[in-house]
This record gives sequence, C-alpha cells and structure tokens, in this order.
Amino acid sequence: MDESTETLSCHSGSPSSSHDGTCTLTMEGEPKPSSGDLAKISRDHKQEQEPAENLEDLLGMDEDTISNQVCYYFQQLCYVQDLDDDDDDHDHDHDWPECDGTQQRTELHEQLAFYRIIGYELSNGRKLDELDIAKLKEKYPPSILYEKGYFQYYEDSLEWYFDPELFERAALDNYQRLVLCDNGLYRDWDQFHSNYNTYESDRAYIKYCEDLANETKWFEDHLVLVAVEDKVAMGQNHIWSMQFDCYNYKDFDGVYFEVWKRVAKQKMEFTDALSELYLEDMFPLRNDDIKDELGGIQVRFRSMKENYDLYVACIDEKVPENEARQLIKDAVIKMIPKPQTYLDYARNKIRIAEDIGLITKKY
Repeated sequence: MDESTETLSCHSGSPSSSHDGTCTLTMEGEPKPSSGDLAKISRDHKQEQEPAENLEDLLGMDEDTISNQVCYYFQQLCYVQDLDDDDDDHDHDHDWPECDGTQQRTELHEQLAFYRIIGYELSNGRKLDELDIAKLKEKYPPSILYEKGYFQYYEDSLEWYFDPELFERAALDNYQRLVLCDNGLYRDWDQFHSNYNTYESDRAYIKYCEDLANETKWFEDHLVLVAVEDKVAMGQNHIWSMQFDCYNYKDFDGVYFEVWKRVAKQKMEFTDALSELYLEDMFPLRNDDIKDELGGIQVRFRSMKENYDLYVACIDEKVPENEARQLIKDAVIKMIPKPQTYLDYARNKIRIAEDIGLITKKY
C-alpha cells in the first residue's frame, strides 16, 4: 500500500484547498505554503533569526525582548494550516467533487470494512500477520461484507471511526476520513476532528512542532508572563501547552520530593517541611504557590497538602530516593492531567492509521 494512503477517485479534479499541493495567497498577499512545504519551513526557519550569542545575553533579556523572541518563533506557525477555521469554510467554501456512482461507493465501503476488521481484531489481541488484506478478502467476499453492514458496528468498540459524512467526498483519502473518538481528553475535539489534514501535513506539523519546541525551550520559565499575538492560532496552541507545563508541572516534582524526604524520613509536619523550603528559597518559581499554601489561600483545584496526601504520602520511606523522585514526577502529572492538543491528536491518528495498515509504518 502506498505510504500516502489510498484515495478513491470517483471524479476527476480536486477541491480548492491546501491539500491540492498548490500555493495560495493570504489576504496580505503573502504566499501561503501547501502542506508539502511545511517540512521545508521547519528546516529553513532557523536561519531567519540570529540567536543570542551566549547565555549571558539570554539571561539579560528584559520582558519585552523575551516577548518579541517568543512572537518571532510562533509567527512561523502562521504557515501551518489554521485549525481555527470555521467548519463552514470546509463545508461551503470548497467545491468538493462527490462520489455519485454505486460501484465507487461500494468499493469505498469494502475498503473501510477491512480496516475496521483489522482494528477490531488487533484490539482483541490478534497478530498483525494474520490480518493481511489479501487473506481477509478471501475470508470476507463482497457478499459477506454487505450482509455484515461492512462491519461498521465494530467502530462502537474502537477509539476511532470513519466519518460517514466524508464518504461522498471523492477528493479525500481514507486517512482524511479517519476520525478519533472524543475521549474527553482533547482540548478542542470539535475543532480537531473537523479538519481534513492529510497524512503528509500531519507528519510535517508534528516535525515542525518538535523542532520549534527544541528551539524555544530556553524561555519556558518566562511563558507565564508572555502574551502571543492572537492571530498566531497554532502558535497559541503550542505556547498554551508550554505554559500549562510551566504553570502546573515545572519544579513541583522537586517541591514534593523535598517535602517527602522531610515528612517521610525526618517525620516533620507537612507545613513545617514546606516552610523550610520557602525560607531556603529552594524553588523560586514555586515560591508564590508555597506562600499561598502556607497562608491558607487556595488558588488551584486542590491544595498542595491534599495533593501530597493523595499522591505522595503513599510512597514508603524505604523507597530509594531516585525511585521516589520518579514516582513523584509521575504523580505530579496525575495531579492535573493535561488536555491533549492537536499535536497529540495527530500523533494518535498516525499511530492508529499505521496499526491498521492505512499507511505504511515508519520506523
């Protein structure tokens, strides 16, 4: 099977969208790359900004300079397909060619049936080598597929489905028809599942975000103070993720670890242990949180004492400190589960598409 996924062509032509490989113009007249250009952007954007020459330059930046640096990096994300486009843009602004032949629709339903069978069998522990499409075609001739309703009911037990509203759109391939179920963990599932990103554009977006995260890691500690321009939609998505980590996770594992050492090993009271950390200024980034906790001011869903009792107090004092530290790192994430972004959605979708043979797995 071709890596770029199968496409059922019922009509010639393609929709007027970013998936057709052409370059369109933005309202400002600037060229907007297609999904095929994103990988090149991720390689080239590093050369467009001179980095600070040394660590002293970075540490000496004031808030305005930091904000400008942040905005620069996330301006690059303007070139990524905007997930905040209104759904009507997809439904009405494009002249979607439709499947209007019974034979074409039947072929599509048969294709999707085999992917459902593979997904269902994998979820029940079957080995992938037993789920070869050729073997499945021998076992399930068209008459059985039809009688079984193309096994659409299998989707009830899977974490994904093929959107029936997209069956008639001939310009879309089966990867674009694949939708992940709303598991309650995605930050904006309604928006994520309603875009028609191709496999190639999802891979390019993942690569771009990973490259960008590596380049912008140095200013993570400043993100609580930084505002990014509203028009950088994907930048907002990415910087929100970094801000969430900074606000909810950064250094909290260290705080709870030091408290655990004092409470579990030295038998100190929780408040006394926390006061000691505050007086010694061990975790400056978390001083405000510690001060609020000591003052009885609750600004989060649970107090630090409640989180400690729920997730950390159960760690035995005899557990080696390096092991306890890792357990506490994991516990901090459980204290405030992070909503998943489109980056997570795209990664999960590609994993599923690879598992069921919709696309060729990359190693």
